[in-house]
Amino acid sequence: MDPDWANAVGLSLDIIVAVFLMYGIIVSKKKAAEVGGSYWAGETDEENLKLPPVRDCLLQSRNAIIGGLFLIASFVLQIYGSWPR
Repeated sequence: MDPDWANAVGLSLDIIVAVFLMYGIIVSKKKAAEVGGSYWAGETDEENLKLPPVRDCLLQSRNAIIGGLFLIASFVLQIYGSWPR
């Protein structure tokens, strides 16, 4: 296999791995309330979303989205830069 093609394929696989890693970290507001909140904390989801553990979980999720997008963008640029001609 040509080294340029191997590089492009390897970077493409890196994108797939990044998506799988992000998927394990990204959560919805409802899931964050279930994971980070206590069942006795509040009667509504809005009250539970104000709890520090829930807000922390959502912050981690947001950071995973931002970091993952930057990671995927960098891989795409590397693929473009090393695409066999």
